[in-house]
Amino acid sequence: MKHILLIFTMIAGLLIATPAFSASKSKHNTFSKSYKNARLEQVIKDVQAKTGYQIKYEAEDLDLNKPITAQFKKQSARAVLRKVLDKDMQVTVKKGVITISKKPTPPTEIKVTATVPSRVEEDSLHIITIYEDTTFSIQCKTVTKELPAKPAEKPQKTNKGHHIQGYAGLGYSRLGYSPARTNDAAKGGLGATIGFNYAYFFHENWGVSAGIAFDYYGDKGVINDVYEWQGQGDSDGEQYTHRVYGHNWSEKQRVGTVNVPIGIQTMYPLNDKENAIKLYGGAGLQIGLPVFKNFSLAGGQIEHRGWYPQWRMEVHDQTDRDFYYEGTDAFAITDNKLQLRSIAIGVFADLGVAIPVAEQWDVMVGAFAKVTCNNMYAGEGKALGWRNDNASQADGVPRQHTFMEQYTGLVNSEEVAAVRPWMVGIKIGFNWHHQPKPKEVLPEYERIQVCDTTITIAERRETELKPQPESAKKIEKLMQRSVIWFDLDSWEPKLKPADIIDKIAAILIENPEQHILVNGHASKEGNDAHNQMLSSKRAQAIVDLLIEKGVNPAQITSNAYGSSVDYNDQEENTTAKKHNISLDRRVEIIPIQ
Repeated sequence: MKHILLIFTMIAGLLIATPAFSASKSKHNTFSKSYKNARLEQVIKDVQAKTGYQIKYEAEDLDLNKPITAQFKKQSARAVLRKVLDKDMQVTVKKGVITISKKPTPPTEIKVTATVPSRVEEDSLHIITIYEDTTFSIQCKTVTKELPAKPAEKPQKTNKGHHIQGYAGLGYSRLGYSPARTNDAAKGGLGATIGFNYAYFFHENWGVSAGIAFDYYGDKGVINDVYEWQGQGDSDGEQYTHRVYGHNWSEKQRVGTVNVPIGIQTMYPLNDKENAIKLYGGAGLQIGLPVFKNFSLAGGQIEHRGWYPQWRMEVHDQTDRDFYYEGTDAFAITDNKLQLRSIAIGVFADLGVAIPVAEQWDVMVGAFAKVTCNNMYAGEGKALGWRNDNASQADGVPRQHTFMEQYTGLVNSEEVAAVRPWMVGIKIGFNWHHQPKPKEVLPEYERIQVCDTTITIAERRETELKPQPESAKKIEKLMQRSVIWFDLDSWEPKLKPADIIDKIAAILIENPEQHILVNGHASKEGNDAHNQMLSSKRAQAIVDLLIEKGVNPAQITSNAYGSSVDYNDQEENTTAKKHNISLDRRVEIIPIQ
């Protein structure tokens, strides 16, 4: 009986243990399936559904279009994935979850050290040279590219339908004006155009177009004539006629317009070939709005002369009477806009050839012409003048010429009556025309390597001390031949030197490193001992004035030369005339280098 009970107990235990053993076995099944040119994404989905694993991955890490051709028979999910994934991917399994991740591989780095500085910064003490060093980090991966399995059957080509056109051109342009005076001229300049068109060809050879374009007109006005202002008075009170002679006084005029061209187009093939070169032409109307209209002085001179009818004489090259040459750099013009209307109505024409370069692309080369029909001049018709409120005085004569009009440009004056810009030139562009699409075919796959490059620029600074400027230049410019005069047997300054003393004192205070010599002199009327004493007191008088202004005494060195050094007039030839002994009674201020 005991044996029967033992056998029964063993059988019952075996029955109970069998499910437990089955349960302890892995809950995930093996994978068996064959693939031929299947996508990797589909294989992953099948493995997940068949084995029961949850598979996690980042889509950007995998090439999901990669074609898989393989056969699996009772293989684990991990083994399947390792076989179908690229070598740079890793597979980890934990608690029923498979994680696919990219192996951490550092990118390839290429460092380029700059040898040429990108910029230089300065302060009062340093010069900082800044270099930009570049690091290229290159990270590559393999992806699948789809290629057409075979070329699709081409539909019959046609010129009908939609066309997109772009073009750019250069040429000769004029603002279309003629100066009123014979010797003044407009010489033209560079013109340019750029634009895009939409054209619809309702016939193989004819179509209509509309678009948007930008046109640039350049011109150059040159003044060589004579302009007069009668009844003027010179610095001596004499009546005269002020004349201004132009010597290639030139200004560049620029007008840019945004246009809407509307027209008709034609294209005719030059032979019967499929990709024949076509002759094209176009013409139409365009309406434009100026987006800029300005001028700038380009060079040349004007010469101021005076005609004195009472003497029947023309005077020139006398700056004390305001007769001199004046260049364009003397004029600070703040408003240099051309006074033109805000709309331009014109016509255009094109003629050229269209050369096929691709299935739907033509290169268009030809000539063009654009003419503005309406008069764009909107000026007030003021007389041309050269008033310059910023001019300084020289030789006591004002240079502003307030009796003239302000200079506002040739095109803005009464010398111009009409402005009609035009341009001719050559242009090149493209023509894209719609074609029926070929039939879709199944793609093939190609494995390619794609590399992403990250460019990092880091600044590197090199600092060096900045050489300090020589302060002596500033004071030397002021004090070259600075002389203060005295009366006979006196050490009081003959003329009040407050202005020059104030300026010299201000510079010495600003530049404490600067030193000067104060040299006293006397004439030869007295004996040597008396003259030595007199020159010393004269030098000391100037030193005291400078110290009163706040100058550090350590910056001043005084000398007394008595009557041993005569005054040498640098402005005149002293060997050709008698020496003026009164000029020897002086103090000279000289900067020390």
